[in-house]
Amino acid sequence: MSLLELSTQLLKECDDCIIRFQSYREEDKDPDFFQDVKPHAYKVDALLHKWEELVRSWIQVKRPKYVHPSQVDSLLESMEQFIVQSYYKGTSKKRFLKSVHSTKYTFETIIQAIKEVGDEHA
Repeated sequence: MSLLELSTQLLKECDDCIIRFQSYREEDKDPDFFQDVKPHAYKVDALLHKWEELVRSWIQVKRPKYVHPSQVDSLLESMEQFIVQSYYKGTSKKRFLKSVHSTKYTFETIIQAIKEVGDEHA
């Protein structure tokens, strides 16, 4: 899977987290940690790990103008947290949405940079 495809898939996951968060709040339900949360978090974590390898290599080779390693660090940390938080209705809505929107912005910036400089080396 290319860096562009993986970035697009993870960007979609951000939107899915918002939908899930709203759904769990509206339905006032609690997730089953071992049935719902843990398997999904592991699946996304595996995608993030693969994406991290590709994007760090891409940054070194292509040196995109508006993408930096520190952004990757922040994105990874935020996304690992809000994937799990999206299942819990007690999560602070303001902080959750701020994290998701920040991550989405970074993905959108990376996707735009990939379209400009390419990702064929990855």
